[in-house]
Amino acid sequence: MGVTRRSLLAGSAIAAQLRAAAPNWDSIRAGFPLKQGLLYFNAANIAPAPNSVWREYHKQLADFQANPAFQNREQYKTLAEAVRGRIARYVKADAGEIAILRNTSEGNNLIAQGIQLKPGDEVLITAHNHPSNNDSWKLRAAQAGAVVITAPAPVSARRPDEVFDSVASRVTAKTRVIAVSHFTNVTGLMYPVRQLAELARQRGIWFHVDGAQTLGWLNLDLHALGMDSFAGSMHKWPMGPLESGVLYVRRDRIDRVSPSILSHGYWTDDGKGIRKFELLGQRDDPRLKAMEATFDFLESLSAPAIEQRTRDTALKLRTAIARVPGAILYGSGEANLSGPVIKVNFEGKDLAAMDRTLWSRHKLAVAVTPAGDVRGIRFSPHVYNNTAEIDAAASSLKESLR
Repeated sequence: MGVTRRSLLAGSAIAAQLRAAAPNWDSIRAGFPLKQGLLYFNAANIAPAPNSVWREYHKQLADFQANPAFQNREQYKTLAEAVRGRIARYVKADAGEIAILRNTSEGNNLIAQGIQLKPGDEVLITAHNHPSNNDSWKLRAAQAGAVVITAPAPVSARRPDEVFDSVASRVTAKTRVIAVSHFTNVTGLMYPVRQLAELARQRGIWFHVDGAQTLGWLNLDLHALGMDSFAGSMHKWPMGPLESGVLYVRRDRIDRVSPSILSHGYWTDDGKGIRKFELLGQRDDPRLKAMEATFDFLESLSAPAIEQRTRDTALKLRTAIARVPGAILYGSGEANLSGPVIKVNFEGKDLAAMDRTLWSRHKLAVAVTPAGDVRGIRFSPHVYNNTAEIDAAASSLKESLR
């Protein structure tokens, strides 16, 4: 078919619509309360909430304090269900599979304490899991007489199958649980959770994923990924309020996990569904409104656009850091193995001193592991970081070596 004037005009119109719909990334930072001059590259720890989120929280908190009567607080039951639905839609799950918690650590511990284990059972974890996804299993195993097996993290892997094999090769007939970090906060290594979920299901093994470092920037489809449970926090990559978290448990697996905290039937119905994990006593109910505002913000940008922007920003920063003399970057930088956690080491350098210099002279906020086998300075950029900040961060890193 030939190209006509009409088709060209139609194509131009569609392109214009797409450009109009794309987020204006250059203006994103202005919507955050970050101080001028602050180079903030630590979203893997805490990401700031946009103005629309924290202002909504303070507004709702004022209303709560002005009228803490039962009648006014009745609204939070409806709001909790609305937020549950928003979370489910964003991660592509069912509302009946989503519990609203306080953070990833709480979700990891609820699963670890709620799974039935017996003497001799094996729990397979990885060396670079967050402590809440390792120490919780070690405690649970000690209580049950089970055994914990730790798979090393192949930080030099160049292919996803190397990461898969590091876990799969340690599965035995006694393995009852596999617990991994989707994306590690230590070196930024991405685990192939879909393939691991298939392996776990074939063997009848519970597969739990710590998603603290993927919820919010990665365009997630929890049903497609296939894990049994997944925990995440709103205060990291989703750029939401503190003390707000998410626990997903696959619908047909919910009855296999016992709640570890019992209180008044807070948002529950029969005590058997996903809400049984929310029996945590009095909650900061106004925070629900901030969570709702967070999803308004995230959906205004769209999950695919956030992932693309975050990956692009991370790649620019990784490339800039690689040019700094003496920089030794962890990982390959390949999209299926990496993301917006970038760890760099400088052999023979005092990393703690470098970190102090980066902060005192340049107001560059990062994280540092000053010693050990994964020593390094960790950068974790997000959508609000622009090219000028990336250049400034790389320049500051270079100056701190002097």
